[in-house]
Amino acid sequence: MTRLTRLAVSAVAVATLGACREAAPSGAFAVRDSSGVQIVSNPATVRGDSGCVAVDTVPALTIGGADAEGPYDLLRVFGALRLADGGVAVLNAGTSELRFFDSTVRHSRTFGRAGAGPGEFRSPVGLLWFGRDTLMVHDITTKRITLLSPAGALLETIGLQGIFGPGLLGRFDDGSFAYSVGSLYRPRAQTGRRRDPAYLVRASRDGAELDTLGSFPGWESFVESDAQSVMATSAPFGRRTSFAVADGRVFVADNAEYRVRVYADGRRLERIIERAHEPVALTPARIEREKKRQRALGSTSPQWLELLERMYQRDQPPATLPAYGDIAVDADGWLWVRAYLSAEDGSVGWDVFDATGRLRCALTLQSALFVREIGHDFLLGVLKDADGVEQVRLYGLRRSAQAPS
Repeated sequence: MTRLTRLAVSAVAVATLGACREAAPSGAFAVRDSSGVQIVSNPATVRGDSGCVAVDTVPALTIGGADAEGPYDLLRVFGALRLADGGVAVLNAGTSELRFFDSTVRHSRTFGRAGAGPGEFRSPVGLLWFGRDTLMVHDITTKRITLLSPAGALLETIGLQGIFGPGLLGRFDDGSFAYSVGSLYRPRAQTGRRRDPAYLVRASRDGAELDTLGSFPGWESFVESDAQSVMATSAPFGRRTSFAVADGRVFVADNAEYRVRVYADGRRLERIIERAHEPVALTPARIEREKKRQRALGSTSPQWLELLERMYQRDQPPATLPAYGDIAVDADGWLWVRAYLSAEDGSVGWDVFDATGRLRCALTLQSALFVREIGHDFLLGVLKDADGVEQVRLYGLRRSAQAPS
């Protein structure tokens, strides 16, 4: 698969949003071999002199915000990538457009509109690199990939044959694609929590499904079933498997435990990265806070609120929280693991592991920042304010050359 972005951006602020948390190690770092698979075990904490990544507090670039108008007014940003000229491409799914901004945040051009014809989108859900000089937009409704130049010119449209789901992950060196595909709910599913499988599949360069690379536990859902219908939603505090790809490797992360599996070429298990982790109890107070949050999200839908109430009445929640929230892989092949819950001040922690799987540092970032791309020296994400207004922000990132102790 192609590398994540490796483009440079100048840092305009020197204060750090993320800093190493200095603490005595708990447990010991160890690497062992198990039938040809490298097991990398990390302690629960990391020393302050382990070598770290620092993210600037002041963004080098901001697009959108409460006072934004026209192309700067963002809605449902489902992708953002840093371009070689210092600009940013933003997938604005709310208007079915790919918008381009230069390094001065000036809107330079827009590609696409709502529709099903060439250069049009129905439900664009992903923006990724196809090689280092081509963008690709995945449209889940039309089941196709649109390839564009960084200048916004249409290059090619690839129809996806028989592939369902939004999980485009990346591209192999031979031109084939990697997808994660969830299974559909069975009609006779019993009411309660369940985890149907998630499949990692490969599609050819022309969009035909080739083979299944693996089956993993999928999203934990709550299913309500009767003789006439089946309704399902994500289970509160449910476990799930996340996927990330970089440099010919697939990272598979089931947050039921603090462990990430790394597959070479999506097939051969090469490494398991694990960290000592003390499970956090799921308290009634946490459940009530989540219930309140979900009520707010569905406040305009009586059907959703009714389902929510029934779910909490009939659900059997887990005893502990998931081990972490999500993962990302940066341009240097470093693994970033997001904490499941944010702190009381709204910040959220990230553990950062180097390319060998060693825990190098712990960062604290703004909790609402949804990370879209991490380059060698920048972090690009989407931030929502209290009213749900979106901004795309790019922060400078600096790496320490200091080796872990």
